[in-house]
Amino acid sequence: MSIIDKLFRKQPRFDYRNFNVSGNVPPDRNVEGFLRAYGQIGWLYAVVFRIALGCSEVKWTLHDTSNRVKPRQIFEHPILKLLNLVNPFMTSNEFIALDTIYQELIGESFWILNFNALGEPAEIWIPYPHKMSVVPSKENFIKGYVYGTGADAVPFNVNEVIHFKYPNPLNAYRGLGPAQSIGVDLDAEMYSGIWNRQFFYNSARPDGVIQFDYNLSDEQFDKLSKQWNSKYKGTSKAHQVALLEGGGKYVQIQNTVKDMDFYSLKKMNRDVILGVYGMPQSVMGISENVNKANAEAGDYTFARWIVKPRLDWRTAKLQEQLVPKFRKADKLQMGFEEVVPKTIEQKRDLAESGMRAGYLTINEARIMQGLDTLPNGDMLLVPLNLRPTDINKPMKPPEEPNEPEDVVEESFKGLTDDHKSNLWSAYAQKTERQAEMFTRVFDSVFDEQKELVIAEFNRTGHLPELDDVKTAKKFEPAIELVYSSAFEDAV
Repeated sequence: MSIIDKLFRKQPRFDYRNFNVSGNVPPDRNVEGFLRAYGQIGWLYAVVFRIALGCSEVKWTLHDTSNRVKPRQIFEHPILKLLNLVNPFMTSNEFIALDTIYQELIGESFWILNFNALGEPAEIWIPYPHKMSVVPSKENFIKGYVYGTGADAVPFNVNEVIHFKYPNPLNAYRGLGPAQSIGVDLDAEMYSGIWNRQFFYNSARPDGVIQFDYNLSDEQFDKLSKQWNSKYKGTSKAHQVALLEGGGKYVQIQNTVKDMDFYSLKKMNRDVILGVYGMPQSVMGISENVNKANAEAGDYTFARWIVKPRLDWRTAKLQEQLVPKFRKADKLQMGFEEVVPKTIEQKRDLAESGMRAGYLTINEARIMQGLDTLPNGDMLLVPLNLRPTDINKPMKPPEEPNEPEDVVEESFKGLTDDHKSNLWSAYAQKTERQAEMFTRVFDSVFDEQKELVIAEFNRTGHLPELDDVKTAKKFEPAIELVYSSAFEDAV
């Protein structure tokens, strides 16, 4: 029997019950009930699926850490192949998305491993987590797992299952999901929607009663019932004005939609769902109090505090329970490509500071900004007030000229020839460095203009008009650094 037959040979039967909208207290949701809520409550679906989409874009990485100083990235390995081709019927994106949905709703998911002839995992399957049972053990904490019940139960060894779960303070064997912590709010959201639907459907449930001062005969009652239903029952006849005969009085017994203030209730329920998942409003397309700055901050928050921690959580489990199942995996380290985007300001500040400090070339800084490289941009702009020093050689204090005592008093009145020579040498060195930096920067400017002129002349046969303003803008950071360094030295 294949693993597919074990897990999915019997289709789950979903019981779509009618919800009781009377004054009774609704029953508490069980685990399956929270899975159903995903398809019943719009904001829960929207938030959870947005998280699932973010996590499903993960790009797994694998490194050989034999050299701890400089780990070597591995691009082809059975582990990476397994995570990118989990099974014949699901893409890796679908797999991670479904896995994330289970964890966000009920706080746990299970990966069932199917091994090849070499004893290594070759496929991964996700069963319905609410049908999975954990078998405790006094000796080893967990003895195994069982999928299903009764005659359809399928046992699995501990080695065949990876159990992902969020901590549950009342049950060490099962997880607890964010959705389960707001069960009452989810019910309020769902039942308020059902109440509204029933209100607009007008299912003859009375918003009020017809009151008579005398008892009606059976014939009068039947006649009134038929007239009422024929005139006022159905969506096309909803909320019409009732005309009563025979002394009947209409007495309202139910609050109106306005009195119920559903708008505030629905908004509060939405904010509760967003809050339990830490979801920024801008990520969900909500435009209230959103501008470009906090929208960008919302994207950063979503990636940094929602997607990344969940991937870290999953990676740690894979490192402990999946990687060791492969041969020669002692030095392998699981990871994933960075998912947190840098803001525009962060990129600009990093590029400018790196170029000013002399550890980024002009082209490296331009690439960070998404700009094209320059022909002579592969150079470091070293500040003029910095000079290279060999740290392996001891620093020598500057030598002070030995002057006779009778000359000391005269030195206050004017500079000696030696002093003048030393000052001139220092000034000449600064000037030479400044000239060298000026030359490098403006050579880049002129070389680019020359290439532009030649290319345009070869294409059209005419000399182009150079846009000095555009050129100045392009080289503004480098030119600004040159001038600012020169002024600093002058001061």
